Amino acid sequence: MEDLQAPPNVRLLPHRRLRFIVFVGCVLIIGAWAQFHFTNLEVERNPTSEPDFNAAKEKAEPLLQALEKYRADNGLYPAALDQLSPTYFPSIGGPHSYRYSARYNDRVFKSDECTEREKSLHGWILKEAKEYAKEVSAFKHECVTGYRYYQLQSRNFPHDPHLGYIDRWAYYDSSNRQWSVGWCSHATRSRASSIGINGVCRWAEHGAPDPW
Repeated sequence: MEDLQAPPNVRLLPHRRLRFIVFVGCVLIIGAWAQFHFTNLEVERNPTSEPDFNAAKEKAEPLLQALEKYRADNGLYPAALDQLSPTYFPSIGGPHSYRYSARYNDRVFKSDECTEREKSLHGWILKEAKEYAKEVSAFKHECVTGYRYYQLQSRNFPHDPHLGYIDRWAYYDSSNRQWSVGWCSHATRSRASSIGINGVCRWAEHGAPDPW
């Protein structure tokens, strides 16, 4: 009587394993591109996107003019919108509806010490969110002189139920003086699965107050 033995474990040869990994990688890349592409088309073709975009641009025009006046007088854009008040834009003080930011290379620091201090704000941060936000705010106030260029993100457009969980906004980049539509898709309400373009996802439930 012949002995019954379990079949040997089937292992992919190195070249087949590499092909499999490449195949899976290509599928994931194509899937991500398709999701991004079709979401972008959905946003562009939505009938409310253009009028909401134009309204946001028109509303931001006085602020853009104030920022240009500030730069003409000071050589840089301000490090925070509150610095415009009261000389350049009296009504900007307090909570407002714009997210004002700059890329790292466009920030001007007051000293080399500030440059080194800024590095400590990145990487693995073992602090409570509120404590970290307070530290970032203090650094910005104490170390950032101003911006060479800035980005301005409007409040989210009114939500359109036909778009599901897609938030949209107007986004301005002063380096090329161009406006564009920004959007964030988070259908699963998970940060890990979100995709977007031109700006920062606010991650607020629809109907909740806008943090800016």
